[in-house]
Amino acid sequence: MRRPGGAAPMTFEPVLPVWLLITIGVVLIGIRMIALYRVLVRTGPGRYRTVVLRWGGLTLAVLMLVVAAARPGLEAADTHQGTQPPSTAAASAANLNVFIVVDRSVDSRVEDFADHKSRMAGIRDDVLALIDQYPRARFSVIEFASKAAQLWPLSADVWSLKPLIQGLSSYTEVPEDAMYRVDAGAANDILHQKLTQARNQYQGSKNVLFYLGSGAGGSRARQTGFTLGDLVAGGAVLGYGTPAGGPIPRGYIGGNLAYMADQQSGAPLVNGLGEDTLKKLAGQLGVTYYHRETGQSISAVVPAVTAAPAPDANPVVASRTVERTELYWLFSALAAVLVLIEIYLTIRDYRRTRMARQDVRP
Repeated sequence: MRRPGGAAPMTFEPVLPVWLLITIGVVLIGIRMIALYRVLVRTGPGRYRTVVLRWGGLTLAVLMLVVAAARPGLEAADTHQGTQPPSTAAASAANLNVFIVVDRSVDSRVEDFADHKSRMAGIRDDVLALIDQYPRARFSVIEFASKAAQLWPLSADVWSLKPLIQGLSSYTEVPEDAMYRVDAGAANDILHQKLTQARNQYQGSKNVLFYLGSGAGGSRARQTGFTLGDLVAGGAVLGYGTPAGGPIPRGYIGGNLAYMADQQSGAPLVNGLGEDTLKKLAGQLGVTYYHRETGQSISAVVPAVTAAPAPDANPVVASRTVERTELYWLFSALAAVLVLIEIYLTIRDYRRTRMARQDVRP
């Protein structure tokens, strides 16, 4: 949704259909009006103003959350004069769906990436670099170990995605034999579903897939594969670690780093890079496999993929290269402040009422 304006027009990219957001807003206002009526009926003279102000603050907080769900933002557009279209690269980058599959199994804890850094440290750095390579694309993050799940839904909101990636780690609550259960191809089904949805939702778009993992080198589980066909237009499989591998950290006990051990023999679990598995997955996806090491540029693994520009009824708007500043966080923060104020006032009233009852108790 676009609203015409000046140099920095406000646009909306709602997380729900517009009609549904409007319906939710109307219903919530109706509920709040009923609540106001019931409170006023029980309110004594002289307190109406206070009651209405508190009601208004909480109602405003509710409406701000609805506005936040509409995802308002400001577009800083580098507009091409006239109706000349932008370059092919700029147009195609704005209509790419980038899917990032991240191995969050205990394998990613192994500190054999570089200078005693964990494999996950390398994965985080590369994901952040990939995001920078596609500044106008939509991103989705899929996580897996023995099973897969969607960590981040398809969205162009990289402003919020980056902090999530910066704090990404391996799964923490896992059984001692978690290494034996990892399935390198666990994300196939959810990827098929999400890739299909993305292609249908965004006309002319193409899907790019980057798989970052260790290949389930120590797993005893049956390894599945990828059957995604033409849903993937490009991408890469990135491998982390060494064939020799290393022990899997479990955590610090008494100030010392402890490692996961085999439940039968008691020997430390050693996990190595499953490079053959990663190369097989790359072949199934029709992309190239790259073994990653510290200090390598990410640009070498980025494929050349061209998607059709997204359709736009306004040719002038379509000739822009758009950078968007998200504002939903501002409305969410204001709503949170109003709710906290109401919580404080409610607790204060409760304490006053309780003290008054104690004073009149014989």
